[in-house]
Amino acid sequence: MPGDRTVVVTLGAGERVRPELEQIPGIKVVERYELSSVRDDDEVLVRGLAGAWAVVAGSEHYTRGALEALPDLKAILRWGTGSDSIDIAAATDAGVAVITTPAVNAEAVADMALALMLACIRRLPELDAIVRSGEWRGLGPTRDLACSTVGIVGLGAIGKAVTRRLRGFGCRVLAFEPNPDPEFIAEHEVELTTIENMLPRVDVLTLHAPLTEDTRHLIGARELELLPRHAVLVNAARGDLIDQAALVAALETGQIAAAGLDVFEHEPPASDDPILSLPNTILSGHISSYTELGLDRTGEMVIANLREVLAGRLPASCLNPEAWDSR
Repeated sequence: MPGDRTVVVTLGAGERVRPELEQIPGIKVVERYELSSVRDDDEVLVRGLAGAWAVVAGSEHYTRGALEALPDLKAILRWGTGSDSIDIAAATDAGVAVITTPAVNAEAVADMALALMLACIRRLPELDAIVRSGEWRGLGPTRDLACSTVGIVGLGAIGKAVTRRLRGFGCRVLAFEPNPDPEFIAEHEVELTTIENMLPRVDVLTLHAPLTEDTRHLIGARELELLPRHAVLVNAARGDLIDQAALVAALETGQIAAAGLDVFEHEPPASDDPILSLPNTILSGHISSYTELGLDRTGEMVIANLREVLAGRLPASCLNPEAWDSR
């Protein structure tokens, strides 16, 4: 349709909103699902997004070079909360608004975090394998999530959703959060503390912080050494929050008991990545928000954000409103 603005959808989950996108007047929807796996290849990304006015984006990397080579692009509508794959400063300089979907997948991710905690603590894969092998109750008693102490790094929407679940288990909750919500802290009896003070006291450590230069490798060899040997580490946020080589060493030596990971430093992990061969890990492929509820809520917000942008208004979840002002 001549004159329509091209909106490119780069991730397969976008199929869920394709019918609604096609009902929006003034746009032409183009699918480029192969782009969601692009990492550090500006040429491929630029070629796939040539002429795009907006993109419903996955985890592909938007570098300064790519953004400067896409003069028609005015909005990156992230399917998700994270923006670490986008050079925000470069997007601002290029006049490209970066808009995320905060909080909408919090319940789905919190469910996954609890599932990973329970599976690690109760050693479910081992129990499953024992029964399938014909044995019965081949393990000694496992530990409990109920009445345990859990440390949460990052008390945003997802960290809060995890806290609400943990209170139902009778857990004591410690949290590290630079910008705490005093009302929530008081209501749920959360103890705010530093990471260093938290680590020796927890049975479970779960990460829900954004990835920034300050949080990259937030959990490394030093932090892992501070954890009790029975501790479980869960990460359903970003893989780079953990120094994965240090984590492998800690799991191999029994410095910590187990890890439940939905994210990795390198995604997908290479076939020879040692994390894949460790028996005291439970792994999933960055799919904590990939549920019916998570997808529906995210899709609804993506559509709402796009409608706002088309109407010349910026959604509240725009990370760089000054980019829009510079158009």
